[in-house]
Amino acid sequence: MKKRMMIAAVMMGVMLTACGNGNTQASTVAAAESSAETETREGDDILLGGWFANQDSLLPADNAEAMKAFDAAVEGMTGYRYEVLAVLGSQPVAGTNYAYLCKGTVVAPDATPAYLLVNVYADLDGKAELLGTKELLPVAAAKMTAEWKYNSGDSDPQANPAVTEVFEAALTGKVGSVYEPLAYIGGAGEPDECYTLLCGNRAVPNADRSFCLLTVQKKADGSAEVLDTEPLALGTELPTAPEEQKN
Repeated sequence: MKKRMMIAAVMMGVMLTACGNGNTQASTVAAAESSAETETREGDDILLGGWFANQDSLLPADNAEAMKAFDAAVEGMTGYRYEVLAVLGSQPVAGTNYAYLCKGTVVAPDATPAYLLVNVYADLDGKAELLGTKELLPVAAAKMTAEWKYNSGDSDPQANPAVTEVFEAALTGKVGSVYEPLAYIGGAGEPDECYTLLCGNRAVPNADRSFCLLTVQKKADGSAEVLDTEPLALGTELPTAPEEQKN
């Protein structure tokens, strides 16, 4: 970012000198400072916002550049293993930030997995680093009283008929947002039968996709309801887990 600011300032100074319009050195400096301030504001907009949710296939196999960055970022890591389930989006910076849905597991006997939002940065030379991670279940479970656990089995909602049944029943007759179940993250299970899924979310069928954590519950009378919908921001500056180390 500092390099971009310096380049913008130097270019502005050269252009003003070349025009030969009698501007003083003070005017040139003022113009350069103005250019630098504009560059800073534009850069801040990119860094603080500017995430683009993936509107195409989320499958790792269909996102070659994102997976190249991910593989480079975790190369040599010991003690922790990531499985990329979906490539959620990207953010243009001086290079690219990527967001992934991952299943993460400590490399230890009988370790249980966690589901995480993972951010990776790839620079313009192809070098990549892990920026941070954020566990997903605590975000949903914070508003609940039952004992929640991560799903330790298949994350595909279609491989979990009980979850899919409650999800579909909870959304039957609902109008407005369209939800696309992407992964079964975890829940309370029987007898509570509360489940959290990571979903694609569209305000209307043809709108752009965003992401959310959707929590559904099967009620005592057999019906189902949506307990909570938590929008998922794609960027996180949280530190990586302590188990994550590189040789």
